[in-house]
Amino acid sequence: MSQQGKYIYGVIEEPQPRKFNFPGIGEAEVYIINCQRLAAIVSDTELQEIDPTRKNVLAHTTVQDKLLKEYDFLPMGFGIIANSEDEVRSLLVKNYDSLIRELKRLAGKIEVELKVFWDQEAITQQLQDGNREFARLKAKISSTSSPLEVQNLLVEAGELVERVAMSWKTKYAESAYNHLKKLSFDARMNNPVGVKNILNASFLIDKSKESEFQKEIYKLDSEYQGKVNFKYVGPLAPYNFVKLKLEPVK
Repeated sequence: MSQQGKYIYGVIEEPQPRKFNFPGIGEAEVYIINCQRLAAIVSDTELQEIDPTRKNVLAHTTVQDKLLKEYDFLPMGFGIIANSEDEVRSLLVKNYDSLIRELKRLAGKIEVELKVFWDQEAITQQLQDGNREFARLKAKISSTSSPLEVQNLLVEAGELVERVAMSWKTKYAESAYNHLKKLSFDARMNNPVGVKNILNASFLIDKSKESEFQKEIYKLDSEYQGKVNFKYVGPLAPYNFVKLKLEPVK
């Protein structure tokens, strides 16, 4: 039995040995290590640590995306390496019942992400259409000859834009989140990505109803009339919704 290191992508329910026709980290073959009904998806590695380069992260996510099309899948985070095949099998044995329960709970479900960004032109247009403070700042910027005063006025204008953006967070982003949450099994807010991001959320949905979920996003996009920009990502392995803490192998 090989004692070579095993990079772990995740766990599925599969009682039979299998090799896959797509490569993993370092172009290594992706295959299964079985334990009764469970199987860990792995590839061999001589390394004790995998650098999170763009190429390696892409290989990791590509393997998981392909597995998700065929199996209910419990994903592992990037960079998980076991010392040997025996250690992988011991991990499955020690956590067998918990893994089976979690696979059953997440059966037929996927994660999707929605990011909402405020639109610079839309906010500027709203301010120009009737905001007295913005009109005052714009007039003062045009009339002043002091670079320092211009800089201070631009800061004020930026703060005004930010206040409008935050009001849009409640009006548009949180409204979208609350609506879509009702259509999902579970939902969670993630940390924003950049100053224009007013919603970064993950939703756990039925795999067979992804197209219906997307249609609801298109409806919201139409209702908001270009005020904000939507970015949808999916289907994804349910990273944010796995409720499992693995018992380590000693």
